Amino acid sequence: MKMGDVTRQVQNAWDGMPVHVRQLSDMFRKHGQKQNRNTSRVDDLDATNVPDALRDGWKKDSWHTPDRVVGSGKPNRPYPAEYLDADYIQQHLQRFEGGATRFYRTESLNEYGPGNQGTTFVFPTSEIDNIITQADGDPKKLGVMLGLGENFFVDGNGNAVDITRADFSYDEIVNGNLRMPRGNEAGANEAWIPGGYLPEGIPEAVLSTHPDAVKGDPSAGGTWGSYTPFGL
Repeated sequence: MKMGDVTRQVQNAWDGMPVHVRQLSDMFRKHGQKQNRNTSRVDDLDATNVPDALRDGWKKDSWHTPDRVVGSGKPNRPYPAEYLDADYIQQHLQRFEGGATRFYRTESLNEYGPGNQGTTFVFPTSEIDNIITQADGDPKKLGVMLGLGENFFVDGNGNAVDITRADFSYDEIVNGNLRMPRGNEAGANEAWIPGGYLPEGIPEAVLSTHPDAVKGDPSAGGTWGSYTPFGL
């Protein structure tokens, strides 16, 4: 097949996609590990990197496209309900009914507490075993999978730092007003994608930390969550 034929097939595939799917696919490809794939293949450009639920959950009549949402910047990004279907939001948050989990650098947790300006990003506890398995003992892989970057859980010499795992019960995430990320949160970085997924396809949500959380001791002040040392 000639290069021109491939280009035409790719263009035809893109032309048939809704704008939100095309833009989301660009974001997942840009920020995720999938950016290293051979993009000369037509099937690498078919938006299969966008979770099916998110493709179908974007409001068809919304003025907000993914590019517009991200481009609005902090603190002006719209509420997810303005561009995501209510059913999609409900089903996404139901994935956390078994609890929520996140990982901290222990040093940062002790110094700054469990939240970043009152919120923290969390992942479904039901997904954690799979994440740990895929990380395969590599703290850099864990950082990438959780959207934190490969150097988040290593020191300047590339050695693993101390990590703390926090598990939040269903009652605690209800009290913490579990919700879709808006992208205005202090913990939302340049790789944030609207719709509630990390670049690697892992579901995420946002939880408010306890109003009485105490820096230096996550178990004090009525802080929600069970905190335990974690080793890969």
